[in-house]
Amino acid sequence: MGGGRFWWALTLAFCIPEGSNGAAAGALGTREQNARSQGAAFAGAAAGSGGLGSIFWNPASIALFPGLQSESDLSLSGAQARLSPDPYTLSSMDALGGSPWSSGDMGIWRYTAASYASYQLNSSWWIGAALNSPYGFISKPRQDWAGQTYARSSHLMSVAVTPTVGYRVNDWLTIGGGVTAQYLDLTFKQATFVAPGASSAILQGDDLGLGFSLGATMQPRPGTMVGIGYRSPIHHEVSGQWAATPGIPMPMKTGLTLPEMVSVGVSQQLNPRWTILATGEWTNWSRLDRSAVFNRATGLPVSSLSFGYRDGTFLSLGAEYQWQQGIAMRAGVGFETSPVTNEARNPRLIDSDKVWASIGASYQATDRLGLDIGYSRQFMRQAPVRITGAHPDFNGSTFIADGKASADIISFAWRYRWDAPPRPTFVDRYAPATY
Repeated sequence: MGGGRFWWALTLAFCIPEGSNGAAAGALGTREQNARSQGAAFAGAAAGSGGLGSIFWNPASIALFPGLQSESDLSLSGAQARLSPDPYTLSSMDALGGSPWSSGDMGIWRYTAASYASYQLNSSWWIGAALNSPYGFISKPRQDWAGQTYARSSHLMSVAVTPTVGYRVNDWLTIGGGVTAQYLDLTFKQATFVAPGASSAILQGDDLGLGFSLGATMQPRPGTMVGIGYRSPIHHEVSGQWAATPGIPMPMKTGLTLPEMVSVGVSQQLNPRWTILATGEWTNWSRLDRSAVFNRATGLPVSSLSFGYRDGTFLSLGAEYQWQQGIAMRAGVGFETSPVTNEARNPRLIDSDKVWASIGASYQATDRLGLDIGYSRQFMRQAPVRITGAHPDFNGSTFIADGKASADIISFAWRYRWDAPPRPTFVDRYAPATY
């Protein structure tokens, strides 16, 4: 198995275009990184239950997959989000000659892609890489609406490349790590006045930041796998343009630190057919509070980005059933506490606590080719927006509205093993490996 095959597998694994047009996790986060994990509501992902895509949560899980392998995932999401202003806001807008309308449906169909590749060097060492979009969202209310001075169209996307290495210390412990290069791009628009047809102020910029990931998997006994993964914060010095007046842009810069994440996963095989999965996750979203936007030429503040986030958590429980040789079915439920609070929620992003309900399946089409599918429905709590004098974004115009949102996500993946794999059999996938 030569190194040339590894680069060929890596190239094909990354052939799906990378993108993210919306957030399906808390706040700016994008959770749908792996179709197999999604089918179980991401339960056990850090313990390797998501296949090769588990390295997004825990780089040490790369050592669970022998030989030369690749995986590509594509997720499609249909989000529905709407803000309905209260009568006071509507009457105020009418009095000012403004736009007495709701936001309309702010959500759109979008896609997120992810790709992975791994190569086993010997009985102890693995190398690989991951291509993901860890953060991203898009919202698009009506051009003219009651909250237009706080939000028109908003778009944030990221692309992260993480070369990864794993080392099997002994029969029960594996460690891993990776270095991440992440590109961030954002464009935020808001009206300069409440009247219909008002021009837009536009904030636009991008940056490349660096971070890392660490992890470990532990197998205290055959059939039991415990994994823990850590993704570091990544700081971005976003630079670009700020145009408060059409046709008169000024150079701008602002600092954003995207949060670290700790994920713990457990996979317990009950028998050759049934496996129970669980996940606990914490994300330090409180790093995103308020970021001043500066004129790069003068060094003076010209605007700000207000988030006011709190830390987020995610808990899920799932199960996998080996229906017959080559076919597995799974399901799971999860609960996510949103970092977006009622006190600081902005019309750009309608996010709240949510429940995940997921189902999925895998099919081993040949000894080398495997296919995965996962579907999730998000049920979100009501998301009120209360922009008054106490709100960090208050610009003199009171805006009070009730928000509702939900999302449907379907993910597909293909997996391929490029070397000669053994014939698939009903065996304990967490039994000590032999090479």
